[in-house]
Amino acid sequence: MSSFEAADKVQPRRQARHYRLVRSKKDGYLWAVLILFILVAFLCVNNYMVLKSYMNLKGQLTTAYKTIEVVKSDKADLDKGREEIEGLNSALSEKNKLLEEQINLLKEGYDKASRGNADISGQLEELKRQFSELKKKNKELVDDNIALQNSLKMAASVGVKPQSFSIFENLEPRDNIIKGKYIGRFLGTAYTPSIEECGNNKGITNSGKPIVPGVTVAIDTKYWPFGTVFYIKGLGYAVAMDTGSAVKGKYRFDFSVLDKKFAHQLGSRKWDVYLVKLGKGNISHLKL
Repeated sequence: MSSFEAADKVQPRRQARHYRLVRSKKDGYLWAVLILFILVAFLCVNNYMVLKSYMNLKGQLTTAYKTIEVVKSDKADLDKGREEIEGLNSALSEKNKLLEEQINLLKEGYDKASRGNADISGQLEELKRQFSELKKKNKELVDDNIALQNSLKMAASVGVKPQSFSIFENLEPRDNIIKGKYIGRFLGTAYTPSIEECGNNKGITNSGKPIVPGVTVAIDTKYWPFGTVFYIKGLGYAVAMDTGSAVKGKYRFDFSVLDKKFAHQLGSRKWDVYLVKLGKGNISHLKL
């Protein structure tokens, strides 16, 4: 019987060992379920995150598409605006060309007007100059006329008695008086073609030509050769045709007149003398 008791004693151990194995399997199931739950939760969270990222990406794509549409629309507007600007630029270029042409025409007109004004100014200055010269010449003529009148008055006051003389007929009409170069104030006296003063009763000068009262002057041939033409203010044109013992020096002359009283009336005085033409030492053709 003891063997049976031993057997009985052994069996409970087996049951207990069997119990422990069943309990271990249950724990494994629990852990498996827990791990599966965690995996499912992780997958859900992951899917949620993926979905959220997808939604964000979708929103960004939608925004990007809208931006692209706006950009396309803006680009179309910009292209349209560029075409309009190009059209305006072309129109402005044409207007600019027209304005440049008009400016060039105005400039040409201004240049012509300026040249015309310059020409008019030049002509005006020339007219002023000519007027000044005419005024000066007129004053000189007035002064010469007064001087000649004074000389004639002196002649009229004493009376004129003709002696031997020649009439000068070669003084041509002219538009103005050619005085020549002013050479200074000469000491002048007067003489007649009488035998006492001329040295002969024919009125022949030392040049071999007859005395021409009012034209012939005696000079010093050392300075003035025969044929030299002078203009003496108050006496008119005179020609160097004679010499005299008392006529010495560069600034000295003796003027021929018709009457002795007139010669005395003229006396000895200073005269303004101009050199019209220098003579060559002879008188081949006397012409003033």
